[in-house]
Amino acid sequence: MIAALALLAVAAADPQAAAAFRAAFGRSGSVILRRQGPMQETVKYTSGRLIEAPFGPVLISEGKVLEPAHASSGKIAAVYLKRSPRGFAVLKSFVPATESGSFGILEGWAVSRAYGPLPVVAVSGGGTWQGYTCGVTTLLELAPDKPKELVTVALYYDDAGTVTKGKRATTITGRIARIVPGKSFDVIYSGSRHFTERYVRNGDTYVLPGHAETRMPLC
Repeated sequence: MIAALALLAVAAADPQAAAAFRAAFGRSGSVILRRQGPMQETVKYTSGRLIEAPFGPVLISEGKVLEPAHASSGKIAAVYLKRSPRGFAVLKSFVPATESGSFGILEGWAVSRAYGPLPVVAVSGGGTWQGYTCGVTTLLELAPDKPKELVTVALYYDDAGTVTKGKRATTITGRIARIVPGKSFDVIYSGSRHFTERYVRNGDTYVLPGHAETRMPLC
């Protein structure tokens, strides 16, 4: 935990990331944006991490909804940039690029180079609905034209809030393993049930063979 906090502190203090955030949002540190649409959300984006993709730098910034509803999701913004003598210039802006979670926050996110030549942002979110608690991870590929949601995989399920006294709850946890870059990965499930599912790449998405449905319970 201490090491993870130290890494976050280093990322937040990165002058390149700070400069990229200023170029992307017009101010330093954080920005509050009003999102139009059915949810009418106010979202606070904070300085995140600058990713060096093969086609150029990309700023990843996390957004949290202020005064959220249960249905409000946390956000990930992706801003494609180019370097210039004056610093950074914005090429494309995706605000947000993906959403997940509940009550306006994400559970977390991380950048992986394991899935192929392009960086992938693994965005985790979850929540509890009517006694069922679920968690999912979305793989967001930073492709040259735009960020692409490759797949959303269910990685946690717990129905403890619904079982009556004397009955045992179902709790299942999954983890992504055995990644073959550009081709496939496994999700290994354990807990109340033990099974493994293999996702294979099909164009800009990952699917189960034969487009089968996952055996993981969903909320």
